[in-house]
Amino acid sequence: MSTIFTNVNMTTTISTRLPRKEVREIEKFAEEEDLDKSTFVKRLLHKSLEEYRAEYAFKLYKEGKVSLWKAAELAEKSLWDMIGLMGKYDAYLNYDIEDLREDLKSIR
Repeated sequence: MSTIFTNVNMTTTISTRLPRKEVREIEKFAEEEDLDKSTFVKRLLHKSLEEYRAEYAFKLYKEGKVSLWKAAELAEKSLWDMIGLMGKYDAYLNYDIEDLREDLKSIR
């Protein structure tokens, strides 16, 4: 019998080519933050992915493909956080007078 252990926090190396100007900016900001380039780029990617998840989730929500609840799950945010971000993404609650009437009937 054998057991295989896997590290769920395993990292993978990704290589990409960047314009020199962007590399200089990365080096500048990393130095200003007292970070090595790798750590700075990881933080930058994390922040960008977080923003992209929310943008993508709101895109699907505005297209009517997912509910706000599902969009929050996709964005890895709470429902209240998503409601708070609606203005930033020019999104509105898909809730009309008929929805209100149905909700009022259900609480009577």
